[in-house]
Amino acid sequence: VVDVRKAVQDAGIDYDSAEVSFKPDFTQRVELEDARKLYRILDALEDLDDVQNVFSNVDIPAEVAAALDEEE
Repeated sequence: VVDVRKAVQDAGIDYDSAEVSFKPDFTQRVELEDARKLYRILDALEDLDDVQNVFSNVDIPAEVAAALDEEE
């Protein structure tokens, strides 16, 4: 990451952040009921003291995410 960041800086390219990220090879689209369950599981995992990061390959459509936000 450091070498890439230096090369980008040397090329004069502005950027907001530089970090390693995980991108899934495929995603799984879910609908409202499954998204509710996944949010509960992901929230529970994030709340564990020993957990630093939680990753998922879930694709939640914007309208499903909006419906979940309204429920909160």
